[in-house]
Formats: sequence, C-alpha cells, structure tokens
Amino acid sequence: MFGAKKKINAFGLDLSDRSIKVAQLQRVGDKMDLYSYGRQDLEEGIVKNGEILDRKKVIDAIKKTVDRARPKPIKSKFVVYSIPESKGFIRVIKIPYTEEKNIEQAVRYEAEQLFPIDTNESYIDWQVMSNDNKEMDVIVALVPRILVDSYSSVIREVGLVPIVAEIESIAITRSLINKNQSERPILVIDLGKDRTSFIIFKNPSVQFTASIPVCGEEFITAIAKNLKINKASAEDIKRRCGLKLDEECKEVFKSIQPSLHEMINYINKLTYYYKEHFTASEDIAKVIICGGEAKMIGISSFLSLQIKKEIEKGNPWINIIKTGEKIIPPISRDDSLVFVTVLGLAIRALEEF
Repeated sequence: MFGAKKKINAFGLDLSDRSIKVAQLQRVGDKMDLYSYGRQDLEEGIVKNGEILDRKKVIDAIKKTVDRARPKPIKSKFVVYSIPESKGFIRVIKIPYTEEKNIEQAVRYEAEQLFPIDTNESYIDWQVMSNDNKEMDVIVALVPRILVDSYSSVIREVGLVPIVAEIESIAITRSLINKNQSERPILVIDLGKDRTSFIIFKNPSVQFTASIPVCGEEFITAIAKNLKINKASAEDIKRRCGLKLDEECKEVFKSIQPSLHEMINYINKLTYYYKEHFTASEDIAKVIICGGEAKMIGISSFLSLQIKKEIEKGNPWINIIKTGEKIIPPISRDDSLVFVTVLGLAIRALEEF
C-alpha cells in the first residue's frame, strides 16, 4: 500500500521466515501470463518473526532466487514486496464525515486509539471506502518504519529498486478473491509453518486481520514429543498422515488435536467478534484456506466439520486465468498454495506499475 505509481515492468517478492519467493506476470493481449517464478528456502534464524537477522544471507538468497527464476529470467529491477502480516496492522474504521483536507488528522487520531503501535514511528496509508456525508468508512494500514526501511535497504543492496511495500493480507486477497465470489464476508486462513493468519474480507477490501502461533512447526513439535521421535521424522509422518485416523496415523492426530482445537476456538471467537463489531447482520459466507499447511491431508474436511462453514482451498489463478480458458497453470494447484502472496504482489506489479 506504500509507494508511488509509475508505469514500469515490476515483479513481486515475498520474504518470509522460511523462504523467498518471486513471481512476474506479463500481459499477452487481454490475458495475464506467468512469465517467471522462483523459490529459495532459508536456513532457520536468518529471518525470525519477520525481522531480518542476517542481512548478508538474505541478500545472497534474494540474488539466487531472482537469478534462478524460471522459465524465463527476471530482468526487471523494480520490486513490489510484502510486509509480514504479523508486523502490519490493517482495519476498516469509521470516522465522522470530514473534508478531504482534514481526513489525515482524523485517521491518525483514530489509529492512535486503535493500533498498538506509535503512529509517529510508522508508515500509515488509508483509503476512503464509503461516504454518506455523515460517516466515512476508511481502510487504514500501519507498518513500523524500521521494518519497512530494513526490507527496502536489503532490496537496494541486492541492486533492485523497491517501489511498493504491501501487507501480506492485501496481496493474499487480491490473489484468491475475485468480484464473482460472495458479496458476503469471506474468511481467509493462511496456514503457515510458523503462524496461522486470519483475514476477513468483504468486498471491496480487507476488514480485519489477526494471527496466532498455532502452525505447522507446533504440529511437528507435538508429534515429535508424543511419538518420541526427532523433528525430521515427525515432519515426514505429518506429511504422510495428515489428519487421517487409520492405525498408523491415529497417534499423529492425537498429538496435534489440542492445537487444532485451539485453532477452532479462535476461529469461532473471531467470526463472532466480526459479526458483533463490524457488520451485525452478516455472518461469514465461506472460508478459503491457503499456505503450506493447507496441503495437509484432511485439513479442509476437519475445519469444515468443526466450524460448520463451506471450506475451499485457495486458487491463486482465479484472477490470472480467466474462467473457461483451457490453460494448465505452470504450478500445480497444491504447490501454488505457497505462492499465493507473491502472485498477489505480481498482479499488482503488472496492473498498477
């Protein structure tokens, strides 16, 4: 959300604790095509909780990811990059109607009351979503200056030009949701290795976001402890078993059941909070899951049964490949679940810059 408009050939870059991903789209007539993409895993501890701890290794990893991108090399220097969801804050707020020249002051005042972060040490951006001459709905995003500046600095050291920093949730919803989906609120659950993020979207914008530490790493730790095996073996058996309940796998499910129920309880609290505080007459229409842990066997069925909502795995090609086009995506449906954020960034890079 942060940057200036300019018609240039840009690409998306998603830096997380576990990996670096890049993607670039190109326009072919009235269609979008995946021009190039790549992924590079990061050693543990290079980036932690969204903070870059080893600049040199991150710089080297970004260079390798860009250089090894396929099927065509990325030659652009211009980057649209992501800010970790856990480090950004985004909400839709209501303010009394005010003239345009006074909106910034009103937004900053509300943000100071709402967000647990010093607005003077943050980059803040907003957009008026609706205005009835009495009240205004405004989407507001804040990120710490020190974090954005550290990411921008690293990208520049690679020899690239950062043009926009965007909070993950915005890129994710751009990737997974199109105008033909429900007008009612949608909950997106990003199931990651280090955290699970929740994004409530109601056309045309993200309404609310939150994160919890229930994640793939917690599942692996629980399995390793319960079965008295090392983490590598626990990760392998988690991949094989998922949430199956056959003889081999029932102890795996038993190991991660407490974490799963913690997640379910949080989802129920979140949906209730949204219904009570945002749009009292509307409940969540459906749930979309994405992220690496969304590939876990049985996770969709389990969540659907527990929260009694329609669940679907995210489709990051929904806004790239038009309905009816007989095109097979270059990344499989399951594997593309980990490219959701960077494809959302790439869409913005193509459409806006």
